[in-house]
Amino acid sequence: MKYPEAFLQFCAKLSLTLTSLRREVLFILWQAKKPVKAYELLAELVKTNSQSKPPSIYRALNYFADKGIVHKIESIQSYTLCCEPQKQLVSEVLMVCDTCHHVIEIHDPDLQHLVSKLSKENFFSLHDDIIELKGLCANCTSIHYTA
Repeated sequence: MKYPEAFLQFCAKLSLTLTSLRREVLFILWQAKKPVKAYELLAELVKTNSQSKPPSIYRALNYFADKGIVHKIESIQSYTLCCEPQKQLVSEVLMVCDTCHHVIEIHDPDLQHLVSKLSKENFFSLHDDIIELKGLCANCTSIHYTA
């Protein structure tokens, strides 16, 4: 498969060794306009590689999530690219729209400090500090109130 130059530059910034499957998974997420479920990824991959199986998709997604490149959005069981994966920021807030599933990713130093402070005060060792907030995005809010 021939990838667009912008995607290849994105991959180069990540400094990862990408297998062909990982590159294909990353490309699907890179061009997606919304969060993608694992089985949606599989459906896309089967079009070009009939040997694609769910366990290999999940391994690729877990690899990217562990590297901070992809966020797993637990509330909708979907995956989306991190806005700034090269920064490896902690205490990210993902605002997930209940209606369209649009995701807004926010990084706030004050929140990072608060999460760190709270975990230390409570002798709690964080392994994942992504906070999901559910509600309506601006577009769906305007549709909701004009309907």
